[in-house]
Parts: sequence; structure tokens; C-alpha cells
Amino acid sequence: MASETKTLKATCLCGTAAHTLTLPSSVFPLKAYICHCNSCRHTTGALFLSIILIPESTNYEPSKEVLDKLVPFQFSKRLTYYHCATCGTLTLQHCWNDASDHSKGHNWDVATGSLEQADGVFEVQCHEHIADTLDGGFSDFLPSINGKHLPRWTANPDSEELPLYWSSPSRPRITPSPTDRLHAHCKCTGVSFWISRPSERSKQAADKSCWWLQDHGTKFTAGVCSCNSCRLDCGQEMIQWAFVPTVDISLDEKGKKGYEVPFGTLQAYQSSEDVTRYFCGVCGATVFFTCDERKDLVDVAVGMLDAAEGARAESWLKFKTGRVSYREDAVPRAESLVVGVENGLKQFGEHQQQK
Repeated sequence: MASETKTLKATCLCGTAAHTLTLPSSVFPLKAYICHCNSCRHTTGALFLSIILIPESTNYEPSKEVLDKLVPFQFSKRLTYYHCATCGTLTLQHCWNDASDHSKGHNWDVATGSLEQADGVFEVQCHEHIADTLDGGFSDFLPSINGKHLPRWTANPDSEELPLYWSSPSRPRITPSPTDRLHAHCKCTGVSFWISRPSERSKQAADKSCWWLQDHGTKFTAGVCSCNSCRLDCGQEMIQWAFVPTVDISLDEKGKKGYEVPFGTLQAYQSSEDVTRYFCGVCGATVFFTCDERKDLVDVAVGMLDAAEGARAESWLKFKTGRVSYREDAVPRAESLVVGVENGLKQFGEHQQQK
């Protein structure tokens, strides 16, 4: 006889907020949605928010013991996000059906990246709020899963559906200038900094290969990482990093105050002996990854960027499309999603070459 309930394990990166969810077997696979709105990107640090909606009919409520270990952030009148106070992992989202009338009910949502298992647990339904990206954002990297087309909605599900490689007609054409500075910030703006265009000084970081620069030194390299640590760091399935020399980061718009951590509401978590990760202590956004072996080069969470041309900041970054980093971590947990992104990245790279 099939079990009437199923228990899911979820955790943050440090393990402090580890918890379980016991739900009726009838609600599986759970429905997951990928949101690309500006607010979600700046709250996660990733190019999207991937979230599971726990059906209200399950009456699921996280325990007070779990919530006491998390920091609430009032995302909107209806939504409150919760992240780990120690490592910053986004874990839960609380949603009221009506912000002005709480008698109309509510539900809890779970960040998919916090779950121990993905395959067989949830199914991604669609991409939503693509219009905010101007360039399609991460949705161009994941057009389908297991051959199932993922609708790309302009706003909420069932709004206008957009084609693959859509680009907003209002997207500006950028002519790069050496004096440009790209603003980066979290949702609450407690963490705010600027990035300069690559220059000769950008070549001095780390080693002589300059692998962090692309297109003849005019763009920073960006990549998609699916390692367990990065997944749990932001609570999302994958995170997108831009590799930026510290000399190109300033804490003021004019570029006079150089990179020095911590600043603003930035908090640090040492995830291993030589790795320190930084997140906003207020809204929980993932911000930086740093390691001792390359102190002059930091990984910047791409969701923090506010490029005029769109979420992928294509006048600043060039994504590696040949692979998903650390797929060996992700495949045992979420093979269908990883393969979907690998195929999508390959197709995207081919499309870019044809432009």
C-alpha cells in the first residue's frame, strides 16, 4: 500500500535551519515556478527565484523552532521571505492571499534549492515575469525539461507568452565606454556597489591566463554553477557568477572608494577553510564568493546587477555555455533539470554565434 504521506528534507548551507516537511502523497509532484522579476533576482542574487507552492489544503506550517532560526524579510505586503541568520540561505516564503484581510488564508512556499531531492519531488511549470528581464534572462538557458516545453509568461502565468530568445523592444542598444559603471545591489539596497568596465588593470588578478575576461578583454566571464554549496548558499537550483577583479569594484558611483569587505549590510559566512561567502543580512541576497587562492578576483552574483540592457548584462558579461559547473553534485539530485540547462546553454551559445 502506498504511503499516505511523504517527508521532504530541507536545509540551509550551514545546517542550522535544517527541517522536514511531511505532506500528503497526493500532492506530489509539487508544482514549482521560476520567477524572473527584478525583485526576486535582487533578493536571491541568482537570475531567478525557483519556488515550490505548498498547497493551502495541506495546512503546512513550519514550526516555531525553525522560524526562530531564520530572519524574516518583508518582500511585499503579501510576501515575507525567510533566510538563515548564519549562512543567508533563502529557505521559506510566506504568502497571504489578501494582504489586507488575513482571514482569506495563506500558504507557505519552499525554495527548491534547499530541498535534498528534486527529481520526483517537484515539476517546474513555467517561467514567469520575463518582461522584467528585457533579454529573457535565465529562461533562455532552460527552455524545456525532459522534452516538456516551459511556457515563458510576460508576467503572471497565463499572461502573454513570449518566444525563446525574446528581446524587449525597449531594450537599449549599449555603446560601452571606459567611464561606465554598472550598479549592483540587493533587494533592500543595504548592499550596493559599482563595477567598472574591464581594462588593462583587470588583467592583473589571479594568474596570467586572464580566463575571467572574454571578447578580447572587453567583458567579464560569467558561468552557471550547480555545486551543492552554491545551491544551498542561495536556496536556488543554480547560481550565476560573474568573475570580477577587485580593482574593478568600487563602493561609490564615482569609483573613488575601493572594494573592501564587509560594507553596508553585508555579512560573511566561511563555508570552508579557504572560502568565504557574503550575503545581505537584511534581505538575504547572495552577493560574493571569495577564496584564498585568488584574493584579487571575486565571484559576483549576477542577480545583483542592474544593467540597462537586461538581466544577463550582455554588454558586460559573456556566459560560458559549454557546461554547467559541478554537474556531478547536481545530477544525483536533479538530473532532469541539469540536463535541461546543459541543452539550453548549448542552444543559446549556438544562437549567439549566429547573430
